Amino acid sequence: MITRKIEKGVGLVEVLVALVILALGVLGFSALQLRALDAAQEATAQTVAMNTARDLVERIRVNRTALARYQTTINAQNIDENKLVCNGATRRDATPATMKIDLPKCNPSAMAEHDATEILRKASDHGQVIVMANCVASSMNCVYVAWAPTTITATNVSQCVNTTTGTYIVDAKCLVMEAF
Repeated sequence: MITRKIEKGVGLVEVLVALVILALGVLGFSALQLRALDAAQEATAQTVAMNTARDLVERIRVNRTALARYQTTINAQNIDENKLVCNGATRRDATPATMKIDLPKCNPSAMAEHDATEILRKASDHGQVIVMANCVASSMNCVYVAWAPTTITATNVSQCVNTTTGTYIVDAKCLVMEAF
């Protein structure tokens, strides 16, 4: 008579194979999580850069007569706290007598220096550099914002965009916004 031996339980090799498969799955998931974190950090940097550039452009739009002063102050990259002199307003009577007008306590040029200093400080606080330069192949002014490892200056934005075509450089950490 032939007797059959019936196996009960799980063999050691089967358990090891299952653990290897599980480990590979966990490693794949971990790599995916790291890529997601990198993408989230890049999206945050882009959002901050976009908001900083938009803030500057909106301030220029309000004070258009001082465009040259904005460009000079931004490109100097000098955060001078003494230029923050436009705080407060002067209240003046208007017609009808029930109306009041608040005028800033500075002229357009001083307001431009004040605004540019605030923008430079905001960009610096986020590890970014902001410059204003002519757009490539255009007569408009562009606002360029870059963050590590991309570096730009007012006279050299070649790490951000191709200076012939105006297209972004691959893997450049920067943003370009046309302004005026």
